[in-house]
Amino acid sequence: MGAWQLIVEVIAVGTELLIGQITNTNASLIGARLAEEGFDAHFQVTVGDNLSRLVSAIEIALSRSDAVVITGGIGPTQDDLTREAVCQVTGRVMTRDAEHAAWIQGRLRVQRRSVPDNVLRMADLPEGAEAMPNTNGVALGVALDHHGKWLLAIPGVPVEMRAMLDSEVMPRLRRSSGSSATLHSRLLHTWGLGESEVADRLDDLFAAVNPSVAFLIRDMEVRVRISAKAVDQDTAERLIGPIEDEVRARLGAAVFAVDTETVEGLIVERLDSLGWSLSTIERATLGQVGARIAHHDRSGAVYTGSVIAGRQPSDAAAPAADVVLAVGAIGGDASPGRRTTRPVEMTVTTPVRVTERVFEFGGDDERVRSFATIAGLHLIRIAIEIPTEGP
Repeated sequence: MGAWQLIVEVIAVGTELLIGQITNTNASLIGARLAEEGFDAHFQVTVGDNLSRLVSAIEIALSRSDAVVITGGIGPTQDDLTREAVCQVTGRVMTRDAEHAAWIQGRLRVQRRSVPDNVLRMADLPEGAEAMPNTNGVALGVALDHHGKWLLAIPGVPVEMRAMLDSEVMPRLRRSSGSSATLHSRLLHTWGLGESEVADRLDDLFAAVNPSVAFLIRDMEVRVRISAKAVDQDTAERLIGPIEDEVRARLGAAVFAVDTETVEGLIVERLDSLGWSLSTIERATLGQVGARIAHHDRSGAVYTGSVIAGRQPSDAAAPAADVVLAVGAIGGDASPGRRTTRPVEMTVTTPVRVTERVFEFGGDDERVRSFATIAGLHLIRIAIEIPTEGP
């Protein structure tokens, strides 16, 4: 069975995840690891510390997946119920790893601590399961082959989870798949086209399976993700190439970056190559454009500083620079119940020309400020992409 045919479901256990006390970073990391290896993950489930609901979640996962990775619920307390749920689902009794139990007892005694019965639960395993060692903690992981499907229970503590995922879980999944594969993606960043327009231009490409095409929205940017499954990254790249070319042809200049590139990074790189410096005068954005540029200008060779003004015009001049962005105040009325757009004027002055735009944003001041920051960055990017030979 090829790795791309192995379907893996992730179950994150913990009431604290459901009520927002803890962000579910484990599921995100496990999902990323599975994708890197080329495994399919059609579902991720979060379930609270309730035995019957956890049993139901595991049964459903086994009915539609080839392997189930469960994170959380294998600690020493009464609400750690993952081992019990696995026993109930598989019809097995609980056993105790005597060697690990003795290790726990010895560790606590060295620390001059008592050995309560519940702490030894971290040495318990469903009958017939393999113990997965925990290099960063105490609780054993559980690896159980149930009718040809893996049940893999690992800790919820992130540092313990990561180590066990890489050293124990992923090798078992690779062996189970019978071959190696990878899922490789190319992320194209666009700006200036709305989500619906991007979707319309790429409409027929979304029906493709391998490579597949999807899009994400972030910071006013529509990002097009092209993903291919193959035996190795080079083969995946060859599959992605023609689709990427087609996407670029259809979206044109709206595509401005790829993968981990950012608009700020591209601005700093371009200004550095031109030998130009940058400063900003910001009203609506309250210095956020300058802050994002400064974060990427680690050497301090490009960014000279900002003047942050209030809503009224300021006589303060920007720090001396070759390129200056001026962001005006937020205009319009943000009264409750009014669904009107609000204007923000921007100007970028370079050694060769002046670029002016008025952007219209909807929402309150905070939302307008966030959108205006992104727009200001892109206006700089566009202004400095103009050839420097002259107007």
